[in-house]
Amino acid sequence: MKNLGPNAFGYGYPAPVLMVGTYNDDGTVNVMNLHECARTNAGHLACFIGPRSKTHENVEKKRAFTIALVNQNLIKEVDYFGTVTGYTNPDKFARTGLKAKKSQFVNAPIIEGSPLAIECELIEVIYKNNFTTVLARIVNVAADESVLDNRGRIDSQKTGMLFFDAFSNSYIALGEKVGTAWSDGKKYL
Repeated sequence: MKNLGPNAFGYGYPAPVLMVGTYNDDGTVNVMNLHECARTNAGHLACFIGPRSKTHENVEKKRAFTIALVNQNLIKEVDYFGTVTGYTNPDKFARTGLKAKKSQFVNAPIIEGSPLAIECELIEVIYKNNFTTVLARIVNVAADESVLDNRGRIDSQKTGMLFFDAFSNSYIALGEKVGTAWSDGKKYL
């Protein structure tokens, strides 16, 4: 193996591309591109959002947000959301032509066209250096029926979800299933 140094890791391994939806003070929709969000052991989400972003301000004020899964149908819009800020482009959501509806569970918008929405309530914001960890409780998950399997569970293969690959600065699609978790390693038990 060749040693590349710590900066070669960049933003890290490929991570799901997500849209974080919030409401501005005037009721308009604000959306940002996010790829740094993970489920915690407690079943909460830990999202890493820059403290100087419009989304961060909205999350703290409204104490709620949604996370929309991104597929290839939304690639241009989500890339745009990651390029401009809601502070200088307050109409950035409207500019894309996307539509949103109010969540039934939290004070945040659900982005139409996304196959999956995670509706969240803010638990806590943890400040550390130039970033914050937004810790949230999942209140509801809504999925388009087209991405459910025959038992009514989310089938990730059907979502068409995208990942951000920081190594190549590109978006990549979810690949094929190559194994079964908690099963393939049983031969070593």
